[in-house]
Amino acid sequence: MEVIRIKYDKDEVTKTVHTSEVCYKCSACSKYCPITMYVDKYNLENSFIVHLFMGMGPEEWKQCAKDVWMCSACEKCVSICPQDGDPTHVFNNLKQKSYREGLAPDSIYGLVNSLLDTSWAYLINPALNRNRAKLGLKDLAPNKNVAGELQTLAKEAGLKRKGE
Repeated sequence: MEVIRIKYDKDEVTKTVHTSEVCYKCSACSKYCPITMYVDKYNLENSFIVHLFMGMGPEEWKQCAKDVWMCSACEKCVSICPQDGDPTHVFNNLKQKSYREGLAPDSIYGLVNSLLDTSWAYLINPALNRNRAKLGLKDLAPNKNVAGELQTLAKEAGLKRKGE
């Protein structure tokens, strides 16, 4: 059994879940991960989880920073880990790091921009409102009050738009 230590800033990545800093590469988590089960790129030998925990250089980190967004946070890995680790917590912290470094998928930045600008997680356009009218539903419109509150929360939390 091989011991894999996280090579990037473990305090930033693992935060308070200290059991996540050592992975014994037993692949228990990989056997139940929906990503490793349904995404051809990953398998038990080169699993999503092992891929994220391997020491990596800058180029590998850029790819990992994109791949980590595939984690659905279903927490199956948490429930099966024999070391009582919390890979989901690590993945969430890696997602935050990826976002801050401008390496998250463009769709994530688009989602954040939409939330901060309109208070909606998706685009409100005339076609959407036409379809809603056909169903007898009222039109959707940006809520400036909620958007303003979200902007305040984002500022307080240090959440920035890409490039800020």
